[in-house]
Amino acid sequence: MDSTGLCIGVDVGGTFTDVVLGDGATVWRAKAATTPHDLGEGVLAACRLVAERVGSTLEALLPRVDRFGLGTTAVTNAIASRAGRRVGLITTAGFEDLMPIARAMRIPSDGWLLPPPALVSPANIVGVTERVDRYGSVLKELDPAELGAAGRHLVDDLGVEAVVVSFLWAPANDKNERLAVDLLRRSHPGLAVVSAAELLPIVREFERTQFALLNAYTSGALTGVERLVSTLMDHGLRHPPLLVHSGGGSVSVHEAGVAPAILAESGPAAGVVAALEVCRAAGVTEAVSGDMGGTSYDVSFISGGEPARRTRGNLMGFWTAMPMIDIDSVGAGGGSIAWVDSVGMLQVGPQSAGADPGPICYGRGGEAVTVTDALVVLGFVDPNHFLGGGMALDAERARQACAELGERLGSNARDVAWGVWEIARANMVRALRARFAERGADPRAFTLVSMGGCGGLANAEIASALGIRRVLVPELASVLSAFGASTSDVRRERSRSVTSTVPAPQGPLDDVLADLVRGVRDDLAADGIDGGATEIVISADLRFSRQKFEHELVWQGGMDADNQERQAARFRAEYESRYGQGALVSGAPVEVVTLRATGIGRTVRATLVPDPRRATEEAEPRRQRDVQMVQGAAPAATDVYDRSDLLPGHRLSGPVVIDSDDTTTWVPEGFSARLDEFRTIVMEDDRS
Repeated sequence: MDSTGLCIGVDVGGTFTDVVLGDGATVWRAKAATTPHDLGEGVLAACRLVAERVGSTLEALLPRVDRFGLGTTAVTNAIASRAGRRVGLITTAGFEDLMPIARAMRIPSDGWLLPPPALVSPANIVGVTERVDRYGSVLKELDPAELGAAGRHLVDDLGVEAVVVSFLWAPANDKNERLAVDLLRRSHPGLAVVSAAELLPIVREFERTQFALLNAYTSGALTGVERLVSTLMDHGLRHPPLLVHSGGGSVSVHEAGVAPAILAESGPAAGVVAALEVCRAAGVTEAVSGDMGGTSYDVSFISGGEPARRTRGNLMGFWTAMPMIDIDSVGAGGGSIAWVDSVGMLQVGPQSAGADPGPICYGRGGEAVTVTDALVVLGFVDPNHFLGGGMALDAERARQACAELGERLGSNARDVAWGVWEIARANMVRALRARFAERGADPRAFTLVSMGGCGGLANAEIASALGIRRVLVPELASVLSAFGASTSDVRRERSRSVTSTVPAPQGPLDDVLADLVRGVRDDLAADGIDGGATEIVISADLRFSRQKFEHELVWQGGMDADNQERQAARFRAEYESRYGQGALVSGAPVEVVTLRATGIGRTVRATLVPDPRRATEEAEPRRQRDVQMVQGAAPAATDVYDRSDLLPGHRLSGPVVIDSDDTTTWVPEGFSARLDEFRTIVMEDDRS
């Protein structure tokens, strides 16, 4: 660490709340059950557990903490459970149907193609007379009386709890939108009023408005986080927690309240940040992370030593614009539920048993077979060693439940358990294969970073199915998102649409860029970052003229005409590299669509710590466990190693099981495993 104090990172998952504590030389970790009714309860329980492991108490520990990072599901839960605020929308008259049309998108549901879920009811959308053209000229001034009537109708008649104002072409000139927001805030004190152009001044009114609606919808989601912060400060925490946002950076609780939707992918983004640290320690620049937790399998790419990012896309069923790490999820986690469809076929997920009641083997009232139950029946998970023996699993009840499900399928308990595990892995393989295909990338050039409590059991065989030759399983794999929460830099972004053909006039671009840089510097200062600890990165979204999608490019140099042409040449080269020479159109002009300034603030952070010890003799297994490795075959006695016994330099050949207190790693036949200096298990496919 960069300090003599301590760093704590917490990740609130769907099943467990993970915590890591680092002092610069040692990292401790703990897990506690997530408490959906009050996330603070699970966080405090996990923090008390880790304090006990260092021989302290939470009250004695917190005053020594210099960095408390938190990945939270508060916003995620509000969106997933559709438990946000009742939202109203005021837009330009004539464009009231923009959001209900939803870009003509349709999603499958029970054999039907239906519009995606809406954040705002059509009845709660009101148009007002105003107009700005694409060049920013005000064609029609806003009528305050008409705006006031629209606000009263939404609040007094319809009972909305938050209002979004999103006018056509406000990114070019937000005069009318700023006036509307000001009038609403003065006439309705305490009402959450969100300006779409202020949050994200970019073209594409649908995505811009959707982002504003998401923020209005989740504007009450941080109440539990705020209570937790107050409790932590009362217990002696000196520095307010930093929250991990979807862009992989951190932000203060106050600033997160301005745009809470940026926390929607908080936990998975923290995991990618930590995976990047693992890759850097291992000297890997091309990787894909596979995070298998309790509810999902999250996939993200690292290319050129940096995580893949996107500026718009699907967020939990909503197509929106938002700077975020590019993460895809499939409903295949340890808590994913097995079920039989209408034609009698076994399916797994996306429904999850979550933390309450959880899998059947947890003994908390769960009644549906989950992936975890199947792993217990197959022998991959030791019911007497779960969480280091701190939580006993009911293996017999899991077996009985699999047998009962087998009766419906004309099968037995072990074959059903194998089927559940096989289907879950197939879902994960399919998700990864699709991502490689989309990127035009060769899996053989990548390393798979295994994350999550179940990732170590699945990722070697997933890698084998895809042709990936190497898998990294870090020592903190089961709590890697919590580690990411303690190591992510503060990161703030500001964007603005410019849409100019290269070479564009330099003056306007310089003015926009200077304003963006000032804005992110102010944002970092608001998060408590000293100006000397900041870095500003400039990027631009470029496309060929008339294209629908853009490609983000880190901008090198100034905005003069010659450099614009150089950046356009870089764009063409990257475009050809990704899509092939045949995708280029000779002479097609290049457009700069959006300019973006990203401010990165360095703060106290945890780091991976190398182990100075080295193996001097072969590792010895602690015990054996019957594991079913092949469908239909009898379980085979398999060597089991304790990860705590392994030292850098130790090598093992599969099939073997490696147990640790909070996860299990499966090294299948044909794979070898070694421990590197950072205690990461490096598995390699010896058959390739």
